[in-house]
Amino acid sequence: SHGTRCAGEVVAARDNGVCGVGVAYDSKVAGIRMLDQPYMTDMIEANSMGHEPNLIDIYSASWGPTDDGKTVDGPRNATMRAIVRGVNEGRHGLGNIYVWASGDGGDD
Repeated sequence: SHGTRCAGEVVAARDNGVCGVGVAYDSKVAGIRMLDQPYMTDMIEANSMGHEPNLIDIYSASWGPTDDGKTVDGPRNATMRAIVRGVNEGRHGLGNIYVWASGDGGDD
């Protein structure tokens, strides 16, 4: 799946015999299942973006909102609060890092 491929680019082991290495090969990865719901809500997103902020350093959201390639949708209130809390308090005060897809709406 897309998420597995993205995670592999980050954590793939060095000297793995498949001619590739992750950019942070000594790191660990965890998955947070959220896109298997019948519809997305602000609380589902907020719970995902605020899950275990002292255990997770970087949240890589390799998915984006539906868009037309010209406009994009941003996080709602609860999600934004979870992200701000993570940035300010996560990693025991060092702050979480959030990396997000820019969207899927373009043709190129």
